[in-house]
Amino acid sequence: MKSDIFKKETVVVNDPIRFNKEDLIEKKINFDNKGIKGIITDIMLNGVHVVARDLTIENPYSIEVEHDFSFVKLHIEMEGDNEYCPENVEERGIYIPQGHYNLFYLPKIKGVLNYRTKRRRTLEITFTGEYLEKLFYPNLKTTIPLLAEAIANHTTYVMWEKSKSITPKLTILIEDILQCSYSGAIKKAFLESKMVEILSYLFTIINEEENLPANVELSACDYVKILKVESILKTRFKEKHTLASIAAEVGLNNFKIKKYFKIVFHTTVFNYLTEVRMEYAKQLILEKDMPICVVSEELGYKNPHHFTVAFKKTLGYLPSKLKN
Repeated sequence: MKSDIFKKETVVVNDPIRFNKEDLIEKKINFDNKGIKGIITDIMLNGVHVVARDLTIENPYSIEVEHDFSFVKLHIEMEGDNEYCPENVEERGIYIPQGHYNLFYLPKIKGVLNYRTKRRRTLEITFTGEYLEKLFYPNLKTTIPLLAEAIANHTTYVMWEKSKSITPKLTILIEDILQCSYSGAIKKAFLESKMVEILSYLFTIINEEENLPANVELSACDYVKILKVESILKTRFKEKHTLASIAAEVGLNNFKIKKYFKIVFHTTVFNYLTEVRMEYAKQLILEKDMPICVVSEELGYKNPHHFTVAFKKTLGYLPSKLKN
């Protein structure tokens, strides 16, 4: 890697992802150079490399990058964006805007990474092909055939042509990883289980999409409108919503909202809204120690029992468990 942001002109990484090494290695880097400040958390597992970034950026910057080892990468941009422009214009570039993610396999890289925003909160999880082969042995080819074929043939694979918007389910998994407070062997076991969970979730999504009829493709205009629906649910989740009120706001009829939202986010509009609300409730209980009855009232539930039922159905456990 080569960039003005590095204190040395070029950074060389000789052991990017460890394999057949069972210990966990974690380090936190306080980065402050060329107007970029923040914390980078770097975690090495067996066959998996996890990097979380929380940075503020004064000016846009670029990194020249080149490597000759292959990897599978899940790249999630909670805030900020990421653009890879290959030197060879015939090769595949990748763009991940704010609030989106993608999973891809690149057998080699030579090009430029561009970052243009004032803030970056990202989670990047890199897997070796060997790790995936071992994890899904002997069925990687049937689990995710296009990726398995790309790994076998050393050809580029990108899970989605357009990066996907982060769903509430994925948000929960992301926060579980970022907020993990365990240490040592317990943290290693916890993070390894989350790697399996997040891959299973993504592979299930792609397999469902491959089985959809060909005629359900969205236009670019309708896709933008569905993202607007998601933004309404994510930022104004305390409000009372109906399909009619959302449809009037985004300019899409009820039928298309229900159909297209399910295609993009793999859940219904109101299941998504409940997931966002329950994730917010979880934060209030954990971080502010707010009583469950008060959280219930804040989210508009007249009966705390109804809130408890919704919480358990969404997250799989009772909110009282967070109090213990």
